Amino acid sequence: MIIKQDELIVVQPADRPFNSGHIVVRLNRRLADLNDDELKKVAKNLKELVYRMKKAYKPEAYNVVFWDDMIELWPRWCGDISFNAFYGLKTSPQTPQMIFESYR
Repeated sequence: MIIKQDELIVVQPADRPFNSGHIVVRLNRRLADLNDDELKKVAKNLKELVYRMKKAYKPEAYNVVFWDDMIELWPRWCGDISFNAFYGLKTSPQTPQMIFESYR
């Protein structure tokens, strides 16, 4: 399930979402290897994804995690908790397919 794709990125729902709306932006190269123009394009894509996330989920904040070859983005709300807080017990209100549909 691909939410968005261009020459730099492929955006998909997270395989194991932390919560509703969790997406993964896979880069075609390592983040450190992107030039300034490519980084600007990635930032523009992130801004668009945050807009779409805001429209679909109405979060109060966002987590953005940068890895070598991907960026994870997920919405946050006041009072939500990390799944680690309960010894690995986790509820995921949406499946990857449901997340995909939210970004269409």
